Amino acid sequence: MFVALFHFSALGYYYSVPFVRGSYLFVDFFFVLSGFVITHAYVGRLNSAPKAGSFLVRRLGRVWPLHAVTLVAFIPLEIVKALAMSGETAAFTARFAPSSIVSNLFLVHSLGVEEELTWNMPSWSISAEFFAYLTFAVLCLLARRTWVVTAAAVALSAAGAFVVMGWSDRFIDASFDFGYFRCLYGFFAGHIVYRLFLIARHAGLARLPMAGTIEAASLAAVVVFVAAARGSALSFASPLLFGIVVWVFAFEGGPFSRLLAMGPFQWLGARSYSIYMVHALVVALYQKAATVMQKLLSQPMFVEQAIDGEETRFISFGTPWAMDVLALAYLGTVVAVSALTYRFVEMPGQASFNALLLKKQKTAAQPAVVEVT
Repeated sequence: MFVALFHFSALGYYYSVPFVRGSYLFVDFFFVLSGFVITHAYVGRLNSAPKAGSFLVRRLGRVWPLHAVTLVAFIPLEIVKALAMSGETAAFTARFAPSSIVSNLFLVHSLGVEEELTWNMPSWSISAEFFAYLTFAVLCLLARRTWVVTAAAVALSAAGAFVVMGWSDRFIDASFDFGYFRCLYGFFAGHIVYRLFLIARHAGLARLPMAGTIEAASLAAVVVFVAAARGSALSFASPLLFGIVVWVFAFEGGPFSRLLAMGPFQWLGARSYSIYMVHALVVALYQKAATVMQKLLSQPMFVEQAIDGEETRFISFGTPWAMDVLALAYLGTVVAVSALTYRFVEMPGQASFNALLLKKQKTAAQPAVVEVT
């Protein structure tokens, strides 16, 4: 939700809050958490090529259908721009160039094949994530022993950190260029965190002492860090801090864990992928609506201001408080649209891929029929 708020440019009080401006770092939290969860679910199971192949098909079914639908949903907006002949740039140019549709569809747009973020901009991380899945599957196939897998995970995480620290010109905020390496850093940090969690469990630590205090301190550390680390070399430590937080909350022993287990948070958590994937589309729709209102009312609906050294175009047609209300309405729209895409795109898409996989497995398991004459 904070990543979605980070991308909404309206000139309200919320926009300049340091925590909001640093919320792009929660993409690294996603990478770490993903590495933890995928390791928990699949490590030790990917011990053959067919199992690794099934894993990748399931992961593709989890991320690709919604990615494809949100990508295609941007095309009508560009058509409207072309017909209306309005906008800061011509239709189907720059980040909306038709040629980049191919790299997006094949999920390679975080591998340095594009010169900027394209189409549904947040989807670069889904590209990076899928190739992290591929790396994980290959690692599990090649390194069967636990200690070898762990050692390789440490090396891969370090290699990802090394590339991002050495070549990214935006600190950890690499995306279309070194996004895969940023993901490697966080994903395999999550793998290591899972190993450390198991070590603690095997040592008899079933629950953290002073769990409530430790959870509260972890959350406070996240707030302070995200507000302070944005746009600086400190951001390189994001996967490390988020790894500690994931480790703490994995024990599920404090009041904040119990709060997150309540229905509303579970509901949002189930739809978090949709929230992440549709919010840029909702941003575009709000911007288009503001453009239409500007023409109908002959009143300016936008203002440009320099933020962090870059010119930013803001929706602005009232007081900052009014723009804060608009931001809340935007988040509500994101959640509403996400509920629809979860119901009608995410779940059916995942089920379709799983059904295809199950059908293939059943076909492979059927004995050959020999006709005797």
